[in-house]
Amino acid sequence: TGAVKCKPFRGARTRGAALPPRAMHQSHDYFVEVDEPMLSSFDLRGVADKILAGEATNIVTMLGAGVSVSCGIPDFRSPGTGLYDNLQKYKLPYPEAIFDLEYFRANPAAFNVLAKELYPGAVAPSPVHHFVKLLHSKGLLLRCFSQNIDSLETMAGLPHELLLAAHGNFDEAHCIDCHHEADSEHVKESLEADCLPVCESCGGLVKPDIVFFGERLPPRFFQCVDEDLPHCDLLMVMGTSLQVHPFAGLVAKVSSTTPRLLINKEMVGAMDPLTGEGGFFNFGVGNTRDACFLGECDEGIWQLVDLLGWRNELEEMVAEGKRLHHA
Repeated sequence: TGAVKCKPFRGARTRGAALPPRAMHQSHDYFVEVDEPMLSSFDLRGVADKILAGEATNIVTMLGAGVSVSCGIPDFRSPGTGLYDNLQKYKLPYPEAIFDLEYFRANPAAFNVLAKELYPGAVAPSPVHHFVKLLHSKGLLLRCFSQNIDSLETMAGLPHELLLAAHGNFDEAHCIDCHHEADSEHVKESLEADCLPVCESCGGLVKPDIVFFGERLPPRFFQCVDEDLPHCDLLMVMGTSLQVHPFAGLVAKVSSTTPRLLINKEMVGAMDPLTGEGGFFNFGVGNTRDACFLGECDEGIWQLVDLLGWRNELEEMVAEGKRLHHA
């Protein structure tokens, strides 16, 4: 499957036997035959070499809540600081209820208070958001898939058509009953005034187009997955727990010859190094394409742009973003 094949050890090949043309690793009772690596090294240097060689011109990025933490927006699952650990004031039956459609029908006030706090414009984009825009400016970005609802990608200057907000955002709003489109500015004004937005057509509840549990992802998500990922020649996964599907499954949708980079505070989505099961990334024996940086997303991006020679450009973009935010 993919680039790795396992052959049972029969004793005919000993540790001193000649290796075949492709690299071979021994693990317990198996020889693991591995194709040539697709990166010069399985780290930021290897990814930078790939880009500088002109071999990554259809880059796809996957962004999770971790890329917005440095902006002052909490992620969802970090113990102690994550959003789900700090919702006590809403008196929810369980943390995820704040994004549950049926709970919203019965108790819309909790989400509306949170939405007021999360509305775009309160914070400036992070270096990661500007890096994605920089990829676009250099003609290297195919698509940015984002789990985030904060719209910081477009605030950094990324064209709307290149962003796929998998879980929606605040750009549009609809009635949850008749699906009539509401004026998003009116919805924002209502929330800021602590008023309940209602549909002018049927009187039902209106909410921003953020995907709740119990709702389908936008059709454009699946369209872009089918159109983009077969052409992706470098996948960059940043700041996500890879626990929410179908978004997490995008990691497995690219070609088996496509290099993949994980930039994250902690290891996620990795296969068991002994069995090769239970994840997307293979950072163990037989790895030919998966690179990893563990740490803050911004730090990973600064190190990457240093290797690419793009630091000055990114610094200028970040400074301009802060200037516009405070203007």
